[in-house]
Amino acid sequence: MRKRAWLMILALAGVPGSMPAQEKVALRFAPAEGTGLTYSLSSVINVDGKNFMGKDLALNADSRGEIRLLAKPSTHETVRADLTSAGIDVNIRLPDRVLSQKLGTTEGEALEVVFNRTGKVESIRNPEAVGAGNPFNISISQILRDYFPAFPAEPVGRGDSWSESRRLTIPFQGLDLQVNLAINYTLDDILPADDGRTALVSAVYRVTVSGAKDLGDAQGVFEGEGAGAGSLQVRVDKGWFSEYRVDFKTDAAFVMKKGTDRLAEFPFSFSAFAEVLLISVQPPDRR
Repeated sequence: MRKRAWLMILALAGVPGSMPAQEKVALRFAPAEGTGLTYSLSSVINVDGKNFMGKDLALNADSRGEIRLLAKPSTHETVRADLTSAGIDVNIRLPDRVLSQKLGTTEGEALEVVFNRTGKVESIRNPEAVGAGNPFNISISQILRDYFPAFPAEPVGRGDSWSESRRLTIPFQGLDLQVNLAINYTLDDILPADDGRTALVSAVYRVTVSGAKDLGDAQGVFEGEGAGAGSLQVRVDKGWFSEYRVDFKTDAAFVMKKGTDRLAEFPFSFSAFAEVLLISVQPPDRR
């Protein structure tokens, strides 16, 4: 009773609180032309289990670096941005060796990325800006598609949800392991501040794996499922996100089949963590 009375006093006094349940807001990726956003990127992928010869399998991959997006003149429904990066360090640790690669844009060149207002990458132009010769099936454009969040297509209120699906392709002993993500986002609250509102969003992940390869008179199939969670902070009045974290794990197996018979199974676990953080903002030049 005292709590309810206190909230009523705050409301009558005009003190800002959290977002009323019925209020709808548009969460859109819409940085103003000329805005520069610098994000730090980090991700870790772990695979543990048995390989196809029954030997212990251990694979660890991580990537760390920064990218900068500079918003350019765009249409009402898209955001065009020049993407530059001094380098994203990628390391893959295998039982017998470590492979390293630096991904980045050529000095003086930029990737031309077109996003829609939900933050989805629509197209990437000028791919030669990142050079060639990447042996790891990892690229800056793939990092954008895999680890950038999805904004809702319609206005949402507290407790409302939206969903998306995406597929990650992971090289696995010469085969392509497909990691399928069904992501459900929920707007938990919006917090007011002097420099604009921040939306707090939680995410739940449902994970399945797939992929198959003919092996003579048998077939190898990936099977498995898992789950995970994430969080997202969106600067509502600015048109960008400031934090996005993803964490999920799945227990899986590579199964050798002949017809309906399961000839052999090689179990493994797959886990991934990724974090994208806004570290600096350059406002548009108003001169």
